[in-house]
Amino acid sequence: MPKHIIQMRLIICLIFLTFILSSCENSADNPKQTTEITEKESIAFRITWTDYSGRGEAIQKIVDTYNAKNDSQYEIDMISGNEALDEVEGVLQTPYQNTILALPYRYVRYFGENEALTDLTNAFEAEADLFYPELYKLGTVDDNVYGIPWVGHSICLIYNADLLKEAGIEPETITNLDTLTAALAKVEEKTNAIGIGLVGATHNDISWMINQFIYGFGSKLVDESGQKVAINNPNSVSAIEYYRDTLGMYAQDSWLNDSGVEVMNAFRNGDVAFEFQGVWGLTDIEQNGNPFEVGLITLDKIGLVSEVGPIMLALPNGMSEEVKAEGIKFIQYMISIDAQKMVMNGAYSPEHDKYYPFRVPTRIDMAESLIASNYEAYLPFIIGFEHPSIDVPVPKWQSVKEQYYEKGLHDVMTQAITIEAFLAEVERLGNDILKQE
Repeated sequence: MPKHIIQMRLIICLIFLTFILSSCENSADNPKQTTEITEKESIAFRITWTDYSGRGEAIQKIVDTYNAKNDSQYEIDMISGNEALDEVEGVLQTPYQNTILALPYRYVRYFGENEALTDLTNAFEAEADLFYPELYKLGTVDDNVYGIPWVGHSICLIYNADLLKEAGIEPETITNLDTLTAALAKVEEKTNAIGIGLVGATHNDISWMINQFIYGFGSKLVDESGQKVAINNPNSVSAIEYYRDTLGMYAQDSWLNDSGVEVMNAFRNGDVAFEFQGVWGLTDIEQNGNPFEVGLITLDKIGLVSEVGPIMLALPNGMSEEVKAEGIKFIQYMISIDAQKMVMNGAYSPEHDKYYPFRVPTRIDMAESLIASNYEAYLPFIIGFEHPSIDVPVPKWQSVKEQYYEKGLHDVMTQAITIEAFLAEVERLGNDILKQE
């Protein structure tokens, strides 16, 4: 090999070696020059639906906006969940677990009373006025706040506008139960449809459905103390009689064994003219190609009190102070105007290549935002939050409902027992449960 080529290679090696040594020296003197990627700590957010569902994907987008803006050491990881009481209890019994919970209000009260949830009273004192007082109260036990309203629904009377037009009925004339009854009779007289879809099965739906009439007729489930059953009175008798005997005359033949699912099917098919449903009753028609025009009547206009089903955000009692602070910050974001607007973007339906709202925001001041976003049709489902019918007014009523109330109501509908005997039994059994420690 020629001598000048050997010398050139030697020079190149020396230059390269000098560069390497210089880099090592600079790194030692300036350790901050090395870039370190710190992985964020995960905090789970357990929703009441599967994460891969349309609803889960809609919520994931809201969570993603929080994570993108969040500069703390934590990241929120949304996970699938459900409303199974035992599974929620399992989560809460896990020591030192980091899970933010989305819970039905009745579970917030149940676990709040059992001291399994963090008291959020002071942390959200400034946000309390964002919600109707009766709605905010649903997340409390003995004036301590354990759940913050996030998304929800109230119930409206939904009608098939095409059938009403065919029957010559002006919806504005339906202003009380008498005019509703007259409208049902006219539907059956002038069209081939049945008046109204009702539920009567041994199911959760019959409980909240009948309670709208119980409250509307001036009764309630428990007294102000929450320790005594108050349903056994003539007003409750009249409420149940109207539902079973009057509305029942204009209901589908199978109503005694139907839940809300069957009612929705009948309404969608044009078999019934009216139904009591939440926001999903409206989106179900939209998702099925708008076979007919629909309209809404808020229940206060006909003398009933709307059932509400808010999903609330809560924190377990076993969180560290640092994680708890992050959880509070996340909840504050989820009830912000920006996040609440995103709720109305809805869940994606691949079948229709369109997004449909599945719940409505819970803040009072969302009305202007919904109108501006062309969601004005959903406003009636927020109005019901102001004066709600409460399916589980105190935590122990959940046991009354599961052990007797639902089945007893079904037995009343089928006339296996009298209304009076049912109410007396609820009072006896309910008082025994409410008195338990």
